[in-house]
Formats: sequence, structure tokens, C-alpha cells
Amino acid sequence: MALEGTLKDFSLADIFQLIGLQRKTGVLTLRGKDDTVTVTFLDGKVVSADSLNRRLEHRLGHVLIKTGTLTTEQLNRALEIQRETLQRLGFILTHYGIISNDSLRAALQLQILQIIYRLFRWQDGEYHFSQETTIEYDRENVVPITAESVLMEGARMIDEWPMIEKKIRSYDMVFRKKPLDEKSARLVAEPERVDPEDSKTRRAKDRDGNRISRDEQLVYDLVDGESTVGEIVEASRLSEFDTNRALYDLVTRELIEEVSDSPPLISIDESILSDSKAEEPPAVPLALVAVLAILAILSLATSWKNPLNITSPVGRSLSAIEEARKSVSFQRIRTIGEAVEGYRMVNGGLPDELENLTPDFVSADLLADPWRTPFKYLQPPGKYLVIGFTPDGRADTDLFYSRIIETPGVPTKGSEPTGGIELVD
Repeated sequence: MALEGTLKDFSLADIFQLIGLQRKTGVLTLRGKDDTVTVTFLDGKVVSADSLNRRLEHRLGHVLIKTGTLTTEQLNRALEIQRETLQRLGFILTHYGIISNDSLRAALQLQILQIIYRLFRWQDGEYHFSQETTIEYDRENVVPITAESVLMEGARMIDEWPMIEKKIRSYDMVFRKKPLDEKSARLVAEPERVDPEDSKTRRAKDRDGNRISRDEQLVYDLVDGESTVGEIVEASRLSEFDTNRALYDLVTRELIEEVSDSPPLISIDESILSDSKAEEPPAVPLALVAVLAILAILSLATSWKNPLNITSPVGRSLSAIEEARKSVSFQRIRTIGEAVEGYRMVNGGLPDELENLTPDFVSADLLADPWRTPFKYLQPPGKYLVIGFTPDGRADTDLFYSRIIETPGVPTKGSEPTGGIELVD
């Protein structure tokens, strides 16, 4: 079946419906201005989805942390094993009994659907369906999803996104809780998740306005007057759409309000690429880098008996927003490391600076952390380093990626990343 063209000529809903009705097996590739997404079908059902900019394998750890199923220390140990064995992250987590198979299946399905639902907001792009006789996917942990169920939820999102975007205009917006009057001084969460279609009925019954859904309660707790919408989406245990829908409902019910002195709505790309806006992070002495590497090696040496040992130094507990920001930094550093390797294989040497990786190997918005501090890139003899920072600009021992190389352009056999946590979200 030859199926290719542009989304302006043939909508995503029509493509999914055609593949589902004809029970086709193959890979649908969609290329947009900012991303490339692949969706794999088996007999007309979705069994896999991946994004060039938001890799499913990278996002898996992040969603497990957000739902409280996994700790960052456990994920770090699992990633160390993954580098040595090249096994799927999900297999490692279930094999060592860190998470259950049901938790893994739920997380994988959520990530697959998240990638697909983003496609429904694309205004333009090219598509191509390659029909195959057999396809590879995680048969043990992925339950095929019917095209009809994807289309039903996608249609709801298409209808509601324009309404949501009238209130949630940008992911740079900041909201704060509004003072509650005496009648609604205490918000009460619904015992069960409420269907959005029933929201008008619910509000009519609750004249005092003190009852909110479980989803709204989860998002309401993350609103602190400092975190942006994007940061709340990252920290929320809900999907991107459900988080934005909950924010919209909270704004509409006047439970939260926009912070009037929010920073200008600029993209991360602008803040990184503009020399007048971007601030250089503090220089990191090579002596400090050496100390960090030694500490990391000692940490690994003392935990060899249990590869998933979660023992870690006692420190200040992180809030949900801070944890999410650090998790995003972990993912970006890992992605940058992979991009450097790709650049080295193609060009026969290391890039002079991280900006050389854009746009062919990594997106520009991944070169800085959620605090908009650019990552530090160093090239001491025989290796390269990518270093992240804390919110106050200090080198973070957890955000430290290093790879040893013997000859520029030639991969070193057995070379593995060393240093601090190499975590992906």
C-alpha cells in the first residue's frame, strides 16, 4: 500500500483510520518542522511510537519517577547496567524486581500515547507508511492499542485545545493560588476522576466551589507562583493534555491566577542563541572535574555487590518541580553525549563547541538546563566532559557525563561514560 503525502492533503485521523480499517502492518513516519515521529502498527493496531526529540526510552525513566514508581537512584543504577548490557531499560527494571510488569506496561502505554497525541496538534508535515511483513516491538510489555481508541481521544483533544489555549497561552506563563473565601476555604478532591464532559453539572451542584477533581488537586498542589506551565507539566503525574486541562479549569474557576510580573514569553532557543541574553556558566576547573570523577568511581566501586543499590548521600529533599527540572537535565546531558558520539563518527573528531551539534545531531533547546544555564563542555586530553549545574550556578556532581577516547574519530573499545549520574527522563 503506497501511502505518502502531506498532512494538509490527508489528515492524521484519515491516515490512522485507513491503516486501522485495512489492518495493515508497518511503520508510519511523520516529519514536521521540529520533530520526526514513527508509529508502528501490527494488524492495524499501534504497538510502538518514538520521537526524534523525545525518545520513548529516555522518557520512560522520567514518567516512572513522576508517578513515584521509581527513584532517581534506582534509575541511575539501572542505566549503568544498560550501558554494559545494551538491554532495554524496562527489562532491567523488571528483571531486578524494581518495578512490576504492570507498572512498566502502564508507563509504556502512556509514553506511546503521549507521542501520538502530540501529532494531532501538527498543522503541517510529511508522512510515509512503509508496509512490512513483520515488525519488532516489546511484545511482552506493550498491549496493542486500537486505532479507533486513539482517534476518539485525539478528536477530543483537537476540540478542546483551542479552548485551553485561550487561558494557557504559553508554557512560560506562571500561575499562583488565589486566596480562598470563607465558603471555599478548604478544597475537597473528588473521590474519583471526574469526566470533563460532566464538569458543568459538577459545578452546578457545588455552588460553594470547594470541590475539585483529583486531576485538578494534583495540578493545584504544583502551582506555587514560581513554576512555569512547562515545569508543572514536567512535574505532573498526568499527561500533558490532562495537566493543561486541569490548569484551564482552575483558572476558569478562579482558583489560580496568572502572576502579573511573569518574565517575558521567550523560547529557550532565543535565550540560548542570543549572546545578549544568555549567561555563561561559571568556569569549572579541571581539578574539580578530576575530583568529581574520582568520587564517582569510588561510589561505583563500593556498590558492586548490588548493581541497583540505592544508597546515596543524605541531602536536602527536592520538591516535585526541582526533581522534575533535575530529571530533565539528566536527560539532556545524556542526549548531548549521544549527539557528540554521532558527530564524532560522522566527522572524525569532536565538536569544538556544543553549538556545532545543532541542528543535525541535537536540538538547540537541549543545550541548556531548565534554569536556562548552558551545559559546560570540556575536552581534556583523551576524553570529553559534559557538566550540568545547580540552580545557583554551581557544578552538580549528579549532572556529570564523561567518555574516554583514545583517538579522535575512532571509537574506543570498551569505553563507557564515567562520572556522576547519567540519567535520562
